Amino acid sequence: MLEDPKVFLKHMEGALGGYAKVDKETLKAFGNLNETVLQSKALDRKTKSLMCVAIGIASHCEYCISARAAQAVQAGATREELIETAAVGLMMGGSLAMGPLVTFFTDTLNMLVPESGE
Repeated sequence: MLEDPKVFLKHMEGALGGYAKVDKETLKAFGNLNETVLQSKALDRKTKSLMCVAIGIASHCEYCISARAAQAVQAGATREELIETAAVGLMMGGSLAMGPLVTFFTDTLNMLVPESGE
């Protein structure tokens, strides 16, 4: 059974904190890279976050799927935009991306943006 996306993200936050004790400099540099790249320029933050979701699905990265989907929702992404983005991730990742799409992405989607009427 897959881990609840909320629990998974909380675990990753703790793991990042633990890793910061080992290599704070690299972790800080990576965080700075993320912030620099996600700044709105020609593409806005929502679009870039949605791109990250697609890449997360294509590369089978559960953390990427959850964290970037949450960022996309914070930036204003809708359920429909996330679903369309997931289809792009599947297209680019092929059949190997189907597992993360139908499991972890679906769980994350329903956690972040439940269907209307739920």
